[in-house]
Amino acid sequence: MLEFDGMKVALIPIGYSNAMYDNSVTVPDIIEGQLNARERAFITKAILDAPVKPRMALEVGTWFGGGSTLHILRALEQNGIGHLYGIEADSSIYARMIENIQRAAPAASKRFTPIFGFSDKAIPALFAEQPPDFTVDFVFLDGGNNPMEQIIEFRLLDKYIPVGGQLLAHDAWMRKGKFLAPYVKLLDNWETQVHDLSECGLLYARKLRPTPSQASLKAARQKLVKLRLEPKELVSAVLPSWLCLIICKLLPQRLVRSITVEP
Repeated sequence: MLEFDGMKVALIPIGYSNAMYDNSVTVPDIIEGQLNARERAFITKAILDAPVKPRMALEVGTWFGGGSTLHILRALEQNGIGHLYGIEADSSIYARMIENIQRAAPAASKRFTPIFGFSDKAIPALFAEQPPDFTVDFVFLDGGNNPMEQIIEFRLLDKYIPVGGQLLAHDAWMRKGKFLAPYVKLLDNWETQVHDLSECGLLYARKLRPTPSQASLKAARQKLVKLRLEPKELVSAVLPSWLCLIICKLLPQRLVRSITVEP
């Protein structure tokens, strides 16, 4: 695990008012993190109630560590088994995330391996270092805003997720998750549900069989092609991200929301 000297933990004052937090959190929870209390509780329960306790977990997008990362680690620690690999691509928060986790969950931090980099490179690099029988029992995806990122991550991870393995992805109702949820739903070796725990939507999927039927795989691929050919997706694929951001800032917020939030 890397050490970064001179970095300070970014703590939110106990009295901080934000809908992301509720009065039930304790002092160690008060570090910056995404997800609301219901989403955090759902993730925790998925790990604690799993018929086979997860031995390996992988998360894409840790942010400052106070949301999913902290709660995954605490659940693994409560189970008494399991290790989490956390991938984060933002260099400006990576060091703070590590220090936050070490301070907020010192006992559970031994179960955590942070990985700096983009998921499309970090995931293959991680698996290249593992034995052939390596599996990932629990996955949480909450990385970049490009919807193809979750698809690429799923395709990289799928064969390593055993039957009974769990896949969760945040922002299922936002543009970020608009490809993955309908894609996995059409694969008949997964059971899926998008939970209404926030306006963002949380995808939960459990693997039923090692591979899908050819018919369901074909249907999923056709659905993905159809989604990628939507006019707004074609525009975003052509224009650089910085230009898309400028355009969104110039447009009325209602219109921006209609573009980024899926019906």
